[in-house]
Parts: sequence; C-alpha cells; structure tokens
Amino acid sequence: MKKILSYLLMGCLATAFSGQLAAQSLQRSNVPPPPFEVTGSIYPWEVHDEGIDLILDNMTGMAGVNSVYLIAVMHEEHRPFNNDKLPGEYYFIHNPQRSEWDAEDSRAYFSPDWSSYGAIKPLLSVHDWLNKTDWLKIVLDKAHARGLRAGVEVSHTYIPVEVLNQHPEYKQRDINGRPADRPCFSHPDVRAYMLNLYGDLAKHYDVDYIQTCMLLFSRSDDPRNGTCFCDACKKLAELDGFDMEAARVILRDNPYAQPQLNQWLGFRRKHTTAIYKEVTDRIHRENPQIDFRLNDLNDRSSGLMVEELVGNINSVHLSTHTEQNGYQKTDRQSRIATTQYFMGRDIRIIPGVPTRLLATEDIVRSSIQVSVAAGARGIGIKHYDGSPYSRLRAVRNALHDAGVAGFENILGLEAEKMRLSGYDTSRYLLEHCVQTLGTGTATAAFPYASGTYDVIVSYVDEKGGQGVLSLSVGGRTKAKWQLNEEVNCWRRKTIPGVAIKEGQEISITGKADGKEMARVDFIEFVPRKKAK
Repeated sequence: MKKILSYLLMGCLATAFSGQLAAQSLQRSNVPPPPFEVTGSIYPWEVHDEGIDLILDNMTGMAGVNSVYLIAVMHEEHRPFNNDKLPGEYYFIHNPQRSEWDAEDSRAYFSPDWSSYGAIKPLLSVHDWLNKTDWLKIVLDKAHARGLRAGVEVSHTYIPVEVLNQHPEYKQRDINGRPADRPCFSHPDVRAYMLNLYGDLAKHYDVDYIQTCMLLFSRSDDPRNGTCFCDACKKLAELDGFDMEAARVILRDNPYAQPQLNQWLGFRRKHTTAIYKEVTDRIHRENPQIDFRLNDLNDRSSGLMVEELVGNINSVHLSTHTEQNGYQKTDRQSRIATTQYFMGRDIRIIPGVPTRLLATEDIVRSSIQVSVAAGARGIGIKHYDGSPYSRLRAVRNALHDAGVAGFENILGLEAEKMRLSGYDTSRYLLEHCVQTLGTGTATAAFPYASGTYDVIVSYVDEKGGQGVLSLSVGGRTKAKWQLNEEVNCWRRKTIPGVAIKEGQEISITGKADGKEMARVDFIEFVPRKKAK
C-alpha cells in the first residue's frame, strides 16, 4: 500500500507540470534527417550526473553525433551493460557521480499527461532526483538548440513487472498456462496503455523521431517455448475464427501439428502487424512529421514481419551489437541486406556500432566501413555511458575514412606515443594512458599546420589526492590545473585559443599527489575557424 501511495503522490507532483505542458501550443522543430545520421543514446541518470551540455559536447565533438535520443521508458538493467558476463570489470567511464547504476523496471523519465491514460498509468522513479525532472524535455530542448535531431525511445518492456503481478490477466502465457513477466497487448487495458503512451510522447513533446525495441510475443516460433496462449489472445483469436484453446491442447503434445501450428503463427504475425500499425497511426495522427523508428532486434520469430509495415516504419535502427564481444561477424552486412530485401532500398537503415565492452578502435572502424559500404544511411553509437573517449574518437575518424561527407578526422596526440620522461604506459577504465607516481612529462613535436587551436586534454581526476597537470607549447606554460574534483573518472579540459606553430614542442606534465597518479590519454587540437 505504501508503494502504491508513493506512486499516486508522484503522479500528483507531475500533474501540474504536465497540465501546463498540454495547455501550451507545442512548437515543433521537425529537424529533418541529416544525409548521414549519427545517433547516440542518453540515459536520464547520466544527464543528472554529467550534465546535458557536457554530454552533447563530448558526443558531437568526439564522435560527430548529429542526432540524440533519450531512453524515456527503460527496462530493468544493470548499467553499464554486461549481461553477457564478458571478462573484465566495467564501470561508467566519464560519470563523476557514480560508477554504475541499476535501472529500475520500466519507469517513465518524462512528465506524463495523466489525463491521457486509462486503467494503466506510467510509473515514475522512486528516486526524487529522477522523478521530479522532465529529462526528456531537457534533452530535446538542449539538442534542438544546437540544431541536432532529437528523439525518444521506449525500451523493451513498457509496463513494470510489479504492475503485472498485481494484474496477472495482463501477462502473457505459455502453452502450459504459465505466466511470463511480459505484458500481452491483446488485453484491452495493455493495448490502450501502449497507444496512450506513444500518443502522449507524440502530442506533448517536440520529438523528431520515436524509436522502440518493444518485446511483444516471445522470440520463438516453437509453441513449446513461445507465447502467447493467454485468455485475451484466445478471445482475439476467436474473432479470427481460430480456436486457440483447442490448438493449444494439440500443440502441447505435438508442436508440429498442422494446421494448428500455422494458425498460431499466423495469429501472432497478424496481431503484431496490427499493433504496430495502431501505434504508428496514433503517432502520426498527433504529428505526421515524426519518424517512427524500429529498433530491430532481429525478431521475425516473434511475429514481426517488417515487410507488412512498409509505410508505417520510417527508419530502422539495427541492434547489431555482436562486435562488443571482441570479434567481427558477418551478420552486420547480412542484416542490412535483409532489411533492404524486406523493406526496399529506400528505407533509412541505421545499424548500431558498439563502442563498449570488448569492442576496440579497429572494430569500430571496420563496423563503420562495412555499414557504409552496405548502404546504411547512418550509424548508432552503443552506448555513450560505457564508451571510452578513444572509441568515441574512432567513430568520427572512421566516418571520415569511409568517405562520409561532413566528418573530419580528429587532430591529436596519443600521450602513450609521445616521448616519455617519468611517465609509464598504463590503462584506466578501459583507456590506454600514461601515469606517474611522481612527476612525468610527455613531449612531441606539433605535427599539424601552424594556426590557432582549442586544445583539449583527456585526463583522469582521482580520489585520494590533488595532483597537477600543465600544458606547454614551445616551452611556455599555456594552462595549469589542479586535479581536485575527486571523481575517479575521465575528464576533458579545454584550453581555448592557443597559437601553435608546426614543429613546436608540445608537452604535458603531470605531478602526482597522494593516491592520485596524474593520468593522461590524449591531447586534441581543434582548429579555430577564421572569421569571415
């Protein structure tokens, strides 16, 4: 009862804000897709921890991102992701407030218009620092102010398990009648909630695209492993002239029985197609300019026949993540080709490129080269929260090397490749770097054209000491700063407007203090544009 009351209270807290939002005339940005779209996902807790301006600086500056989206309804998951139990320890790399986070189950990180909902309403986070802020509006407003395309994602599961447990009639059922912790959209209340959720986002937010990777029926076309045989599905099947209960009894003993197997598979295909059409029609009724983007999990076995949704699906993001296991497979090229086969070559395909876990800079480069060569119209970074700076830089460099217009190589020096005195090569939070227990200096000749540059140093600020870093050009100190944030993560320091001549000596000097080891990874040089 206490938990239910807390959700009601959260609803009351957000009602005033969402009422104001609904009453206002929403100004639509309708930012068109860039010629080549580079998308990046953002989570509400990292907006809270890092700040949206810094996140956008990093994503656009290093990776060339021109499109961002907030995961506004997120499934339960430990972040940073490592569900595959890959070797190594994985923590947030550039988050100054926490090293990891357990996302709550299917919480809404926007301000719902409560009047839009019926029996099922969104649940907000139990944490005040998450539930009292409209994270979606922050991301959309800040992204649009920079001219970026901006959207929202509804992730795998859109109703929390605790709600399903209170209403077992909402749950999917297997062939033996056992419930699954997954809502069944055949139930009228669940169906209404889905449509209300997407309608709310489309009507009350300035989104350029809505992306989803909803898990509908189970990803198995074997009735022994698949769903659904719930009462709501049986009633819906009856309208189609299909006796699902009689088929269930037969398929339980013989999963290959015909025509029962094809009838069951046909039911799943028909109604998966129907719900996607209802969702996309609802979105486009609110704003025809919104791009409905399918985050395709390669789940045809669930009944998702994309060829039946040509015209409803405006673009496809492919969850091509296999390279995060540390090796390249052929599925990237084949999945792009398969999507083109089913949906036509005009569909905008945006395959994901992993920049986390066991992915490497070489894997990032090859993934982008394969994607571009196969006809992709963009790529998606997977995901910023677990991505070292080096792999974000690799994205932009790879786009340039693949011949994608508008993406320039990053100019810079790897600290570990400079001449080192007092510094040793090391590794910190997946990033190669140099470190010192005393005083170290990394030196190199400036290899680029003479000019004025903003210099950006990637370094670590650690707890347990207050070391010092300084940057010199031609023997003159241009910047000196103390490592006093006490955050245990990677940071970037910008020294604006530094005049540098080709061949001049660049040096970065670090002085350790206490447990802080004055670690440095990269010195980037961003040319100042000449005034016209």
